[in-house]
Amino acid sequence: MARKHYSNESLMKFLTIIGGLVGLAFCIIGLTGMDGNYGFYQGIDSLNYIVRFIIGMVISVLTIYTGIKPDNPIPFHWIVLFILGILLIVFGGGLWACALLIIAALLGIIDEL
Repeated sequence: MARKHYSNESLMKFLTIIGGLVGLAFCIIGLTGMDGNYGFYQGIDSLNYIVRFIIGMVISVLTIYTGIKPDNPIPFHWIVLFILGILLIVFGGGLWACALLIIAALLGIIDEL
């Protein structure tokens, strides 16, 4: 099956990579306890922070890798970008990373219309 090429694909890749890097930074800041992120999953337990950090790091790295090599680990589609954005905000990636990925997903939606 051939991959869909978006007309704004380079901008979508850029926003995806920057969103993943911002998510990575917010995961590291969240682990230090500075509470610089606006994730929904806030807890007091140190084990909670560590689990959230590990899952957030994995999602951030997958997001970056999706922008660098589309369709290699997971498909480069606007639905996948939207889901990654939601997962980033839930697991400590921050509101800004989610916003960047949602903008990239919206560009994909507009291109499909």
